[in-house]
Amino acid sequence: MVSTTTITRANGQETKAKLLRTTETLFASKGVAGVTMRSVAEKAQTNLASAHYHFGSKEAMVLEMIKSKIEPINLKRRERLKEAKIKFSNKPLPNIEIFRALVHPVGEEVEKQITNKNGIIEIIARSFTEPAEFLDQIQKRFFGELSQIFITELKNSNPNAKEEDLYWNYHLAVSSMLGTLAQHRRMIDFSVGKYNEGTVSAMIDRLIIFISNGFEAGIQIKK
Repeated sequence: MVSTTTITRANGQETKAKLLRTTETLFASKGVAGVTMRSVAEKAQTNLASAHYHFGSKEAMVLEMIKSKIEPINLKRRERLKEAKIKFSNKPLPNIEIFRALVHPVGEEVEKQITNKNGIIEIIARSFTEPAEFLDQIQKRFFGELSQIFITELKNSNPNAKEEDLYWNYHLAVSSMLGTLAQHRRMIDFSVGKYNEGTVSAMIDRLIIFISNGFEAGIQIKK
C-alpha cells in the first residue's frame, strides 16, 4: 500500500516540475524581468504558496530552471573529456578533441530540441539580453569550475603558449559557440534559403573545426 507521505512527495515533485517548465516558457519569451512567481504559479495552474515553498524567490526559481538544462550537458562534457583522455592514453589531447568534448554535448541537445520553442537554444539566446549581474551568476554557478577543467586541458596540450593567449582564445571559442547556437536559424537567411536549422549536426562539426583552428591560430609561443 502506498503511504500518504509517498503520494504527497510525488505530488510535490510533480508540482515543482510543472513550475520549472512554466518558468522555462516565460523566461524564453520574456527574460528574467518578465518572470514573476505569481505569473508562473497561475500559468502552471497551482498556487503562489507552492512556488514560494519550492523555490523561495523568483531568482532561485529561474536559476533552478537553468540548472536543470545546463547540468546534464556539463556532465556529458566531463564524460566526453574523460573518454578522450582514455583514448589518448592520458597524453595531452589534440585541441580539437578538447573542443569536441566541450561543444558536442550542447549541440546534441540543440538537435534533440530543434522543434521545441522553449528548449536550450532559446535559453541561450535569451541569456544574451539579460543584465550583466545575472549573467555573472550563471557563469560562476554553472560554468566557472567547468571552464577551469577545460582550460587546464588546453594548458597541458599547449605548454609553450602564453597563458594570456590561452584565456583569450578560450573566451573567443566559447563566445563563438554560444553565438552560433543562439543564431543558428540565421543560416537560412545567409544562404538565401539553401540551408536551414535542420542541419545542426553538420553545423556543430564545422563549428568545432572553426574554433579549434581559430584557437590555435591565436596562440603565440613563449620565448
